[in-house]
Amino acid sequence: MKRIAILLAVIGIASAASAEAQPAPSGCSAIEVTAPGLRKQPRELRFSTREILDLDFETRLERKVQDGKHVLHFKVLTPSGFLYQDLAMPFSWGRPGRHDPALAPAAAVSSGVPIQALGNSPDGRGPARQSLRARLPVAGTSITMSTLYGRWTVQAFLDDQVRPCSLSRVFTIQSK
Repeated sequence: MKRIAILLAVIGIASAASAEAQPAPSGCSAIEVTAPGLRKQPRELRFSTREILDLDFETRLERKVQDGKHVLHFKVLTPSGFLYQDLAMPFSWGRPGRHDPALAPAAAVSSGVPIQALGNSPDGRGPARQSLRARLPVAGTSITMSTLYGRWTVQAFLDDQVRPCSLSRVFTIQSK
């Protein structure tokens, strides 16, 4: 019995040490979760299905991204931890003074989703835009139809990276 207790203690210490050794995610700011149409956003990120239709997720890219086309994935996990939806947001990143029509087409569409132009404007005169936003429908979806209420999680991933580019954000969807 003592051997098992010692083994469990060693495993716990080793896993805690490895978790501390991993660097914090970087590349994106903390994900903001908001409900469009609400005058006052809830402080504790508790959203009532009686008051909202959709939720918006937004993150800002913190570091320079290589010029070209990319995809930011907002992966939304159910309260039981399963992937509910992968909101893929295609974007192009360009530098001022570099005019490449393939990098920032205003009306270009990838898989039905407009490609957002980020970084500095192609002519270098406009303001830099560095944030991406995606919308998660709530009303009339399986969230409300199957009463998938509870604590949800959203994570942001850049391109095909296996590590998120920001910390996870937890929010609650409730029926009250």
